[in-house]
Amino acid sequence: MGIVLKTPSDTITGTHKNFNDVSDARPETEIIRPQVELRPGRPSDAGFIAETVLNAMGNGPDTDFTPFFADETDYQDVIEAMTVIAAMEDTLYSYRNVYVAVCGDSVAGAMVAYDGARYKKMADRTFGLLSEILGVEKLNPGEETGPDEYYLDSLYVNPEFRGHSIGSILMQNELEIAQGLGFTAVSLLVDRKKPWLHRLYSKLGFTEDGETMFFGEPYLRMVQYI
Repeated sequence: MGIVLKTPSDTITGTHKNFNDVSDARPETEIIRPQVELRPGRPSDAGFIAETVLNAMGNGPDTDFTPFFADETDYQDVIEAMTVIAAMEDTLYSYRNVYVAVCGDSVAGAMVAYDGARYKKMADRTFGLLSEILGVEKLNPGEETGPDEYYLDSLYVNPEFRGHSIGSILMQNELEIAQGLGFTAVSLLVDRKKPWLHRLYSKLGFTEDGETMFFGEPYLRMVQYI
């Protein structure tokens, strides 16, 4: 798929709801929203993709990584390792599994998504490489997805561009890709400590489908049939 131009007024198709619908409370002044360009990820996006994955998992500069890595490992170490992994072609977080939202000259957001049937092989390589780069025993965080579903791995919007439906546009794009590839189920995981995300994805048509453990934390699994 090539470049796709979207505007934040675009809504999710099918059974989805537009969670930014404010038709019953229109402002007196016009709101100018930026035009969003979606494009496939590039190797040069690897640093932002690394940020996307870590932020989607709730990790930031103050995160304590010692339960998983060596005592001296910090956020910058993990970001650098993930950047190397994102620049490769055959990892979970490869730029080839990413669509990037661009506003003007700025990267506004990104989403990592892929065929669940590829998960096991890519995960084995990804976490093996991460362990090797950081000098720790091989990580076995658990399984997030499997065959017969399209998996939405990580979504992140640059704080400067929040409030402009960037996440909705990226989500819509991936749902359209999944449908075009012939998938009938799209899945994602939601941190149980983030109920606002559960509400968001529910409004977008996702329903609960059990729970799974990832990196020792309970995540709510949600699925949408398309």
